[in-house]
Amino acid sequence: MRVLPFVAWIALLGAGCALTTRFAATETSSVLRQASQAVEQHWDIDLVGDGLPASIVQLEGLYAVIPDDEDLGIQVMRASGSYAWGWLSDDAEDALARGDLERQEAISLRGRLLFLRARNIGVHHMRLRDGGIDVALAAGPEALGRHLSQRYGAREDAAILFWTGYAWAGAIQMSNADPALVAELPLVRTLLERSFALDASFFHASALMALAAIDAAVGPEYGGDPERGRARFEQALTVTERRFFAVQLQYAATYAVTVGDRDLFVTLLREIVDGGDPDPSVRLANRLARRKAIRLLRRTDELIP
Repeated sequence: MRVLPFVAWIALLGAGCALTTRFAATETSSVLRQASQAVEQHWDIDLVGDGLPASIVQLEGLYAVIPDDEDLGIQVMRASGSYAWGWLSDDAEDALARGDLERQEAISLRGRLLFLRARNIGVHHMRLRDGGIDVALAAGPEALGRHLSQRYGAREDAAILFWTGYAWAGAIQMSNADPALVAELPLVRTLLERSFALDASFFHASALMALAAIDAAVGPEYGGDPERGRARFEQALTVTERRFFAVQLQYAATYAVTVGDRDLFVTLLREIVDGGDPDPSVRLANRLARRKAIRLLRRTDELIP
């Protein structure tokens, strides 16, 4: 019986250590969240790209300690998705251009897994918010839309919906037309539509831009409509005052290519290349867009003969 106080003391000590670790992880997460703003303003995309894998590992370590912290979860989602879109997709395109299909597939798989990890984190936090999300997802886009309308009504809810939809869309884009993933596109659209309805300007109107890209790039069997996509792109350009070059990039890469509008394609991409530094808060994203725009311009004859 004398052992019980000792056991209880050890248990309390363990709980204290756990609380201390959690507090430290939370404080570190807060610092990293503020530091990420400086990264978004950085000018050297190669330096950031070289450092991002280590940052993702660090964020994942913190997230393992506090997996119920939605803000930290979104940081992991953003870092993973940014690396997959900003760097891995370019590496995959380079490998494809060289005819190295094995390398291209390996890089695409890395990107797809990062996006799926981010998607799963988003769904995890939606489960923490309400226990009905899995049933709603399984029931299809209409049921999901009704569920989101009932459970997600605050402007701040736009964030988790957008980053989950964005990651899911990225996984589909890097899936090499995996039919199982492509079939989930209507669910992605539903998440993005609700995010946009809650906060049209969130993260530089990115939900609107993503919806426009889906409209312009996919067939009617998945709800695609190029002209609706064009109208949404024009709206996104207005909202962002043409200072967030990802809009022009997606406009050119999806709508202009789909309809074969060579003049629009070149004009949009030249606007990026010659656009300078219109918004320091998105400097890194704009520099990535510029690099991608140069790649696309080199492929003009291939994409729009």
